[in-house]
Amino acid sequence: MSSENPLDDEFGGVPAWGPPSLRRALVFLLLGPILGVLVALSPDVASGGLNAWLVLIAKQVFVIALLVSAITGLVDGILSRSLSIFLRAPLTGLVGAVAAVGLPAALLGPLPQEMSMALAIGGAFCMGVCSVLSHEYGRSQVAMRD
Repeated sequence: MSSENPLDDEFGGVPAWGPPSLRRALVFLLLGPILGVLVALSPDVASGGLNAWLVLIAKQVFVIALLVSAITGLVDGILSRSLSIFLRAPLTGLVGAVAAVGLPAALLGPLPQEMSMALAIGGAFCMGVCSVLSHEYGRSQVAMRD
């Protein structure tokens, strides 16, 4: 191991869990849609249980959340080059909220205000969490560019 950075391995400085872009892609494309489904369906599941109708809705929410996560993950990757996590996570949450409202509105037409607010809050929460989890805490920005 290198004494300069404890996260480097002996094969050229790449951490064992992969490069930052791979970690960001995994977090945003796997965890993001799963969080979206959990946030969207948790009130219904808590009150009445899981039925076939909710499974169908969960599949649709997963597909829309996958698209929103892909868009937001790209923006987060661009922002990670110049902003700290304290500025990047709220901005990524904002992009997630706009994408979560804008994508279904573009596909389905105008949405009711209650649904738009729920989508915005859920999208902001899920994408903010994904941004925080995909951040490289042990490495400085300068060390990543070398």
